[in-house]
Amino acid sequence: MRTNNLSIVTFINFKIIIFIFVLLSSCSSQNLNKYSGNNNSTQIKSNKFKTNKNKIAKRKLENLSEAKNSGQSVVFEFRKERYLEGIQNKEVDDKINYAQKALQATFKMLSKAPTTGMEHLKIKNKTNKVKFDFRNFYNSVNNSSKIDEDINVLVLLPFSNKFRSIGEKIRKAMDLGVLESKNRNIKFVYFNTGNDFDVYDIELIIKKLNPRLLVGPLLRENLIKIKPLIDKFKIPVFSFTNDTSLSERGIWTLGFSPFDQINKIIEYAAKCKKDNIGFISIDNDYGRKIYDLVNNSEIVNSIKNKIFIDDQMFKNKDNLRKNISIFLNYNESDNKDLISNDEYDFIILIGNRNFVLGLAPILTYYDVDLSKTELFATSVLNDKTLLNEHSLINAKFPFISEKNVIEFNRLWSSVWLKAETDHLTRLGYYISIISIWVASQEINFENQIDIGKNKFSILDNKFTFNANGSVLRPINIYKIGQEGSIKKTNNCL
Repeated sequence: MRTNNLSIVTFINFKIIIFIFVLLSSCSSQNLNKYSGNNNSTQIKSNKFKTNKNKIAKRKLENLSEAKNSGQSVVFEFRKERYLEGIQNKEVDDKINYAQKALQATFKMLSKAPTTGMEHLKIKNKTNKVKFDFRNFYNSVNNSSKIDEDINVLVLLPFSNKFRSIGEKIRKAMDLGVLESKNRNIKFVYFNTGNDFDVYDIELIIKKLNPRLLVGPLLRENLIKIKPLIDKFKIPVFSFTNDTSLSERGIWTLGFSPFDQINKIIEYAAKCKKDNIGFISIDNDYGRKIYDLVNNSEIVNSIKNKIFIDDQMFKNKDNLRKNISIFLNYNESDNKDLISNDEYDFIILIGNRNFVLGLAPILTYYDVDLSKTELFATSVLNDKTLLNEHSLINAKFPFISEKNVIEFNRLWSSVWLKAETDHLTRLGYYISIISIWVASQEINFENQIDIGKNKFSILDNKFTFNANGSVLRPINIYKIGQEGSIKKTNNCL
């Protein structure tokens, strides 16, 4: 009996101990929650904070479950999505906002320049390393007599309207060349061709400045517009246009002409002995001229078929696909085994960006395999959208080879904010260096060419200026790879 009583007492004591333990745990949890919710607290351990956050999220999801059971299924799904994205209650949000504001204030304080005692000295952060004002430079200095003492180069570029961004990039590149030059007597004087300018204004500037060289303009129509002035004053011209038909003695065109590109494609096709060539082109004057060039070349007997696509056909996708299938001699019933279309071993595709983007997927749809049939276009393919078009993987195009682009980008970023440059920007820099040398010579550039001083190398990029106005640069074939990459390749398939 005594033993039984002892057992009962022991059991009661054990229950009392468990009750006290549960009571203490409850108090501890309440204190912890109270401590975590104290806005004046400055030390909260991250693991406790996360635990409290998880409890909040759990309670919210339980409430959402009740909402779902009440028939508000659409509201519940929306709310659940919002909560699963990390929406918290106001208490936690306030703490996070408070912490963010504290961090921002700290970083702001640390970013301020230290006090030196010279309150008049202000240190400012600039968006660009060099601040530029793209106004007509001549207008801002035309009252200065000092400009007449300098060796002047007149530069015609668009600083307004549609082509403003291109003009500004070229100007930055040209001024980078001036910054590097040790010849402080050379001055580049800029004139804005972005508006409908008056040729008489340029004539007045030429009379006042007596420039030794004229660089620009960018567009062929502007070059045609100032042609009478060029003939009158006999000023050598370096123009950025790619219309080589305007080249002549005294006028050098620097752009990469489509006709030069087609000649490179013809050279490649002849070297690789292509004998089944297809020609697809936009139906306009440009496309017809390109075809005439091909049809009068050494590969004329290898041209198997041609098709010209006008706007009406291009916009009617069903009709377009039908005509391309006929051009490819495609028969779906004969190609159940998904054999690649081998009607042509070489296809030339001529057109603008949208034209190529519309035709390339159709060629792939009709089983043209670009690992077996070589698809060529002009440097229009060197476009971000086209380079990433899956149906153009393995397509090829000719382009001017450039060296030391990374080195130039490093030089560019040392002066300007943006590190990456494009082909036209770098061309502006190369021509700036060449122009400084040409303008500093006492002998006229045409006479320099006659005595063989017509070859230049800027960052190992070669230029040869000929007396007839042509400018020769190394050209290679490039192939589009995965993820928009391009690789130089001159090998035949």
